[in-house]
Amino acid sequence: MARFGYFILGGIVGAIGALFMAPRSGEETRAIVADKATSIASDAQSWGNQALKEGQEFAQQATEKGQELASGAVAKGQEVIKNVQDAASNVMPAVSEKSDELREKIDAARDRIAAQVSKNADEAAKKADEVIPAATDKAEDAVKEAGNKASDAVDGTKKAVEDLAAATKHGK
Repeated sequence: MARFGYFILGGIVGAIGALFMAPRSGEETRAIVADKATSIASDAQSWGNQALKEGQEFAQQATEKGQELASGAVAKGQEVIKNVQDAASNVMPAVSEKSDELREKIDAARDRIAAQVSKNADEAAKKADEVIPAATDKAEDAVKEAGNKASDAVDGTKKAVEDLAAATKHGK
């Protein structure tokens, strides 16, 4: 900041020195300086007005361009949405077709599984039919044998009871 202060001080000293060294009188110099100051003020006013006018024009153009871009973006967005909807409607039949194909494959697999389960059940029933009569025959044979042994045991018990009764009768 000190350098700037020296710069300003140097400018003031130079201006004062220029006034003392000027070839014209003070009144003339003041009139020239006043004319220049008025001219510069007028030019500054003109430049300010021109800058304001150009700023307003720029703002107007920017607003119009912004609205134009926004309208274009909305139109482009609507176009993209339509394209996406068209693509989706074009893809949906393929998806539906693939879904139907998959459903048919699943149904076919279910049918194959059901047929296999039915076949396995039939085979199990046949084996049961083969095994059950044989088991039934064995069970009947075992029951008959058990019945015979029980009958023999009953006969043996009867005989033992009779023998005991006879022995008891004779031993009395």
